[in-house]
Amino acid sequence: MKPTPPNSCNVLLLGADRRKLWRFSTSGGKASAAGEHHTAPDQPLPARWVNKGWQEFFNPRLNIAWLPQDQVFLRVVQLPKCEPAELPQMIEFQLEKLSPLPVTHIEWSFEPVPYHGKVPTEMQTVVVCIAARDAVQQFLGRLEGVGFRPDRLEAPMLHQVLATKPDADGAWVYPFTDGGRTGCLVAWWYGGALQNLSLANLTEADQWPRELSSHLEATVWAGELEGWLTSPPRWHLVGDKDSAPAWERILSDGGAATVTVQEPLADAALAAASARRAANAESLANLLPPDIASRYRSQWQDRVMARGLIAVFCLYVLGVVSYLVALNLLQFQKTELDTQVASLSQTYTNALVTKGRITVMKEQISLKYAALEGLKAAAARLPEGLTLTDFSFSQGSRFTLRGVAPAAEVTKITDFVVALRAVEVNGQPLFSSVNQGNIGSAPGAAMMSWNATCELRPAEIK
Repeated sequence: MKPTPPNSCNVLLLGADRRKLWRFSTSGGKASAAGEHHTAPDQPLPARWVNKGWQEFFNPRLNIAWLPQDQVFLRVVQLPKCEPAELPQMIEFQLEKLSPLPVTHIEWSFEPVPYHGKVPTEMQTVVVCIAARDAVQQFLGRLEGVGFRPDRLEAPMLHQVLATKPDADGAWVYPFTDGGRTGCLVAWWYGGALQNLSLANLTEADQWPRELSSHLEATVWAGELEGWLTSPPRWHLVGDKDSAPAWERILSDGGAATVTVQEPLADAALAAASARRAANAESLANLLPPDIASRYRSQWQDRVMARGLIAVFCLYVLGVVSYLVALNLLQFQKTELDTQVASLSQTYTNALVTKGRITVMKEQISLKYAALEGLKAAAARLPEGLTLTDFSFSQGSRFTLRGVAPAAEVTKITDFVVALRAVEVNGQPLFSSVNQGNIGSAPGAAMMSWNATCELRPAEIK
């Protein structure tokens, strides 16, 4: 599966006397400057820039470090065109011839170089980057010491060479100074193809013309023997305005007739080119050993996982503590409520007893008034000739009347019952029902006994 392109990129220049860190946003296939940090060699790098966290799972970031220029050997080889997957094997077959060190003691990578010629060719140019394994390990130790774990180790001069667009056959000289060491990289372009890269490390300043002349003459002889140097070289000096005059004199003293001076890419522009090419997968040259890259990736993932587990554990502990605090608070509140309930329980019981007594008294009063109201209604409607002998009030609503009447006036009993049914109080019937009982004989001359049962309406009882 194709890796996700990084959204940001850091480029670190870790020199003997200087340290520069550039930060770029690489979205959209471009490298836009997002920050620059300069520190002394003994100062730490900003952790928020170089350290990776869980955010990098969603916004990948690439860390690039530049190897010192004098620790990288650059070799140019011409190979037949082939599939990209076959190119590493073809280079590996020639590695013993190209490497200045035993192949078991080196780290190597390669970078295809574009062809600028007009005549089609079946060959391709590849720059092989070689570094001593011990030097790479020592440099990685320095990087780890400042908290920087790279994803790529690159040779910055290679980007400078690739940024040059040769318009004619000749030699391009790239001078550099790092930690008191002075030298230059010479790129030989002939026939539109890069034919040779040679690194000249110079010693004493008064010996520079002689040393550079000797180095260039050896490269010219090698080019003539190999057949790619077909004409006297035109000299191009790629140097800044401060160092260009001195190097122009050195080249002139070394035998160069005319020298064309060009401005090189500044460090920031070179870092931007490195970030852009790496983010777009245009740069293949990476001298970081695969096992170390895998170890860095595992350390980052383990660190993020450990921090995630610690965060989850802390959240769990916080949740448990919050639960226990809330539980204790609720228990304390419950205890207070239980105490209040216990203190109020006797009062509440007494209140219920009092309420019951009041209810009973109200019912008794209601019954008394209901009985009086019923007796009043019966007395007011008792026809002449009927005699009420007694009455009773039972079951809280039943009102019973008893009396005697002359045998000749028995019909008045029925009229009395009908009159009771029609009794109203406040517009409502007083009795829900009035039933006439049996009429029987009573002691005395021609007297009859009668009774009537009346049910008071519930509203009247209340």
